[in-house]
Amino acid sequence: MKNLNKNKKNISISNFIKLLLKKVPNINLITNKSFKDLTTFKIGGKIKYLIEIKEINILLKILQLCKEYNIKYFILGQGSNILASDKVCKILILKISLDYLKVRDNKIICGAGVNLFKINDTAIKNSLTGLEWSFGIPGTIGGAVKMNAGSFGGEIKDVVECVYYTDGVKIYKKQNSSLSFDYRKSFFTFNNFVILKVVLSLKKGKQILIKNKCFLNYENRRKTQPYNLPSAGSVFKRPQNEFAPVLIERCKLKGLRCGGAEISSKHCGFIVNFNNQAKFQQVLKLISKIKKTVLKKFDIILQEEIIILR
Repeated sequence: MKNLNKNKKNISISNFIKLLLKKVPNINLITNKSFKDLTTFKIGGKIKYLIEIKEINILLKILQLCKEYNIKYFILGQGSNILASDKVCKILILKISLDYLKVRDNKIICGAGVNLFKINDTAIKNSLTGLEWSFGIPGTIGGAVKMNAGSFGGEIKDVVECVYYTDGVKIYKKQNSSLSFDYRKSFFTFNNFVILKVVLSLKKGKQILIKNKCFLNYENRRKTQPYNLPSAGSVFKRPQNEFAPVLIERCKLKGLRCGGAEISSKHCGFIVNFNNQAKFQQVLKLISKIKKTVLKKFDIILQEEIIILR
């Protein structure tokens, strides 16, 4: 078997950053930023090197160099479904802040870094319907497409027309039919391609009805979910023909704590960071406890919906 990495140049991450600064001027390099400041869970250690991406051409240059020098990287959006380790993160973090946004007839064209709140606000102002289910969900459109975000019977796959993405060499375009959307996954789930731009195709509607539906969904979320505490959203995917929160509650795990981490007493599909004191390992212990208990009681294997960065 051929060694696919034999022609790649291997250097340390610190030397790579020095080289990057020489070859790609004007990059926005941030050092020692904490995952606590970049995720909705408010958990995680320092990030040794983070680059905020606001221009596609700079992203392409960085990705090309990462490939050439065999440098691992992780793509970060708004960090709304991330549980990060408390240890220092030594891999390169690329925070996607591509915030291009434009409306053309019934379409919203947006950069991958635009958050869903902004897109919903734009849809309301332009009387465009189809995204009401997402009102109140934190995160970016890039992240929503990657995991096929959904709620209240709607999913992002229902409104995506096409997606522009890159492998670091070329920019590609895929139509909805080629994006392999499924429950909480898409074409992008199992590769390292970077989403650049998303085109959403919506329908014209009555502004007041759209607005009312959005705020009704938002109020339902506030009433049923622990909005007042940091979390990464739903911890587990929905098992076939079951609901993870129902299984967890039937196991009488609601409200269980491990240090500052708690299985929410308001919605046990969430693990919350109580008083901002939760640690990475404490959340992992609760996840493990839930999975073992549900497996023993119901013979069902729960799968995490959140992304765990170790």
